[in-house]
Amino acid sequence: MSSRDTITELIECYIIDNDLRPGDRLPSERDLCEQWGVNRMTLRNAIKRLSELGVVESKVGLGTFVAKPKIVRNLQDTLGSSEAIAAAGGELERIVVSSRLAEADKHAVRQLHVMLASPVFELTRVCIVDGERAAIESVIVNARDCPGIEGHDYAVESLYGVLREEYGLVATRGTEKIDVCKLDEREADLLDYPAGTTAFFQEGLMLDQEGKPLEYFTTIAMPQRIVFGTELRPFSEGEGR
Repeated sequence: MSSRDTITELIECYIIDNDLRPGDRLPSERDLCEQWGVNRMTLRNAIKRLSELGVVESKVGLGTFVAKPKIVRNLQDTLGSSEAIAAAGGELERIVVSSRLAEADKHAVRQLHVMLASPVFELTRVCIVDGERAAIESVIVNARDCPGIEGHDYAVESLYGVLREEYGLVATRGTEKIDVCKLDEREADLLDYPAGTTAFFQEGLMLDQEGKPLEYFTTIAMPQRIVFGTELRPFSEGEGR
């Protein structure tokens, strides 16, 4: 085990043994170096690793603090990203980056199975969880049967709520996949992270109650605030790995 990994474990144990809570400050770097007999570079590498994992957060001029707990996004639900964050217990705010009707391009045609130039609704929002920018969600919705969908305030309204209550459309099932990506300049600016920071990239397609494509979505989520999980179910009799 490397020195960095050893110090990483010591910091995690210190947090547990001293019952530190989110927002509590850790001892200074000098104190920790003296306590464990390590050099400052090794300690900083360990703190950087824990910061990337969302365990601690460093504030310039103030020190290192225990980070707020992450939001666990259940991959088996059919909630939109914002709704899933709220359901997981996070205090959610949203900033609308863009909201408009557009003509379907080849990408929308391929994802939503609509005619070229038919109306689609495009929405991009930044999700703020417990006061920290956590994700960018972008969606394309088949707007043919959704007159006026662009007229809602999606900073406060749920897209799925609008689809359900105004147009009788419900996302019932779909497919999605997750990868990792590096933030480009625009994404970094929206999320207030350095360009090149590693993030989760999620994309998928949701179908309505009639099995028709309803929404294509992408989400860029910061692992410091959001992680993805699923539910393990017992095998039925006769099944195995």
